[in-house]
Amino acid sequence: MIAYLDTSVLIPIVIDEPASDQCRGFWNDADQIVSTRLLFVEASAALARATRLGRIRESMLPARLDRLKELWDGIQLVEIDRPLMENAAAVALRFGLRGYDATHCAAGASVGGETTVLASGDRRLLDTWADLGFNTFDPYGTG
Repeated sequence: MIAYLDTSVLIPIVIDEPASDQCRGFWNDADQIVSTRLLFVEASAALARATRLGRIRESMLPARLDRLKELWDGIQLVEIDRPLMENAAAVALRFGLRGYDATHCAAGASVGGETTVLASGDRRLLDTWADLGFNTFDPYGTG
């Protein structure tokens, strides 16, 4: 299986959250993990926010960032080139997605196929992928 994931699926692998077991299982079951470079920026920001909110101790942040970098090495990248950017803009307009979600939507769709599963905890993104005919995975079970 080719697994495309966004930040809401990566962060529970890095820090303990209610969907951590599901996200780790999804990662482990995949033959190939795919995402965009946005994932690293979003994940770093999410870890900083988790620290500010007290979800993880500040002393744990360096280890969590190291874990993020380890996982990052196992991710194949979909580059955000002009065609992907234009597809993301079209998706944002058509489905009302926010910019980063539209970018993940277009990137996931670009690798989508019968053996690809697109994963997110964002209901709107999952619904958009499903409307476009792609297989999806919701680790939070909201659908």
